[in-house]
Amino acid sequence: MIMNKIVIGTANFGMDYGIGNNQKKLLDSDIFEIINAAKKIGVNTIDTAISYGNSLNRLGKFGVDNFKIITKFPKIPESKKKQTKWFKEQIEKTLKQLDVNNLEAILLHYPKDILEEKNSELIDFLLNLKNKGVINKIGVSIYEKNEIEEILKIFKPEIIQCPINIFDNRLLEKNYLENISKEGIEIHIRSIFLQGLLLLKREKIPQEFLKFKNLFEEWHNWLKITKLNPLEACIRYTNSLEIVDKIVVGIDSAYHLKQIMKYMKKPKLTKRPNWQNSISRELIDPRLWK
Repeated sequence: MIMNKIVIGTANFGMDYGIGNNQKKLLDSDIFEIINAAKKIGVNTIDTAISYGNSLNRLGKFGVDNFKIITKFPKIPESKKKQTKWFKEQIEKTLKQLDVNNLEAILLHYPKDILEEKNSELIDFLLNLKNKGVINKIGVSIYEKNEIEEILKIFKPEIIQCPINIFDNRLLEKNYLENISKEGIEIHIRSIFLQGLLLLKREKIPQEFLKFKNLFEEWHNWLKITKLNPLEACIRYTNSLEIVDKIVVGIDSAYHLKQIMKYMKKPKLTKRPNWQNSISRELIDPRLWK
């Protein structure tokens, strides 16, 4: 069912997030309407993180006990020598803030916490939480292929969350994610709008991205030729990827969610622009932005 494929991203529930005019933290009324719309539509999964400002408290306030909650954990502070104790405290705090009894999944947002010293203690701790029913799945949130390679040498995550969008298809090359999926690992994709950058009108592109002006010209010309709006193109393209189990989307309003679901029902879009200009990592990796 298509509604089960969509995951509500909540970065803007707790902090200013994204690019353009709609990058402000959402109002209580916005969140209330989004959650109610999701319930009515049948979208049942929410993606959040400790680092998303006060998003956990706000979600708990509006009631998300009927949702599956996926939460990302940040890098373990250097000062916390007993890492499992820190993790236990954070999980207990997260459950309390969300006012739920368990989590659908914990994703390590800093996989190097596992890689450094091959941290089997942390893995064992998470597996124990799973056995107790506190969490259902263990996964990782990554940016690069090499992160997956290193993690798979140590343990097999149940979920890999990674960036994919109509500009950024690095992890699809040579059927890479397809082969990962065949191993029984769920593929969740994020950044399908590139933090909103792909949804902006030409004249609204921020100054720092004007060096990629030719690429954006190609993008908007392609949209015009194909008679697609950018939201529709981004949704239909990512929904065409058979290996993808979940699509995390940032949402500004209940109307925005309804538009996304409308485009999810349209035929899959298998074509994308035949880029004449190369796509720089400086553009598609938000960690390199100012």
